[in-house]
Amino acid sequence: MIANFFNKTKPAIIVNLLLLFTIFYVVATFLFRTIDFSKASLGLSLAIFIGFIFMLLLINFILRKNNLTGDNSYALYIIIVVLGSFYEIIFSINLFFSNLLLLFAFRKIYSLKSGFNTKSKLFDAGFWIGISAILYTWSVLFLVLVYISLFIYNKITLKNLAIPIIGFLFPVIVFFTYHFYFDSVELFYSKLVFNYNVDFSNYNQLKYVLPLSLLITILIWSVIFLTPKILQVSTTFKSALQLIIGHFIISVIIIVFSIQRNGSELLFLVFPSGIIIANFLQKTSSNLLKNLVLYLFLIVSVVVYFL
Repeated sequence: MIANFFNKTKPAIIVNLLLLFTIFYVVATFLFRTIDFSKASLGLSLAIFIGFIFMLLLINFILRKNNLTGDNSYALYIIIVVLGSFYEIIFSINLFFSNLLLLFAFRKIYSLKSGFNTKSKLFDAGFWIGISAILYTWSVLFLVLVYISLFIYNKITLKNLAIPIIGFLFPVIVFFTYHFYFDSVELFYSKLVFNYNVDFSNYNQLKYVLPLSLLITILIWSVIFLTPKILQVSTTFKSALQLIIGHFIISVIIIVFSIQRNGSELLFLVFPSGIIIANFLQKTSSNLLKNLVLYLFLIVSVVVYFL
């Protein structure tokens, strides 16, 4: 059964998951984009595809390095089928690069629990969030996640509070200097505007309602199921789960105010959602429930291409 297959982290399973994403990417590209077979267009499509593969491998590295899930591939599976369900994510280059940069920040934030190179990690986290915010302004909210991690891991000092801001300001100041030199500061100031859209009518389409309903339902059930479990687990894992919940809440806030309403904005949600649902799956003793959840996500990810 599918739950037993992904209850491991063997390289062969990772390869199969990457092949699954490849199918989603190719099908979405051919079905929903006008294909230009010029070298430049094909080169761009290939580069974006390679970028997504790198993103997925980076996510897997962060999960394994920081023990955010058990020894299984549930999280990566959930992330890939959610990406496939909201195929507009594949075509949003700006959001892709913004989220890719954020992953470098998350790598540092989640590793703060180790206690090594704390100040360097704080600077790097702020630095990557700064670059991401240049591409997508709302990414600045993930600075809050840095301070949540400082609180959770008991690393609050005056220096530690200041370092993420310094790291964040470094690329922003470089970006301002560049535009000041070329007399285009208007473009810099345009990056300081938090454009927002609170019209959710676009989500009424069945291709959004179906996967969103499934994702929200499983997430709510996962949180309800995990809450009492969190109180029973070790302090280290409890702290990681608290940080994941904070990550999830920030992602939801960004999505709520995002100017995009085509599903691509949900890219911010896939990382914490995958972790939360994976922890739920590995802690439930019902193989029937595990298989049901995994099959439902796969079925929905296929059905949306026919809506």
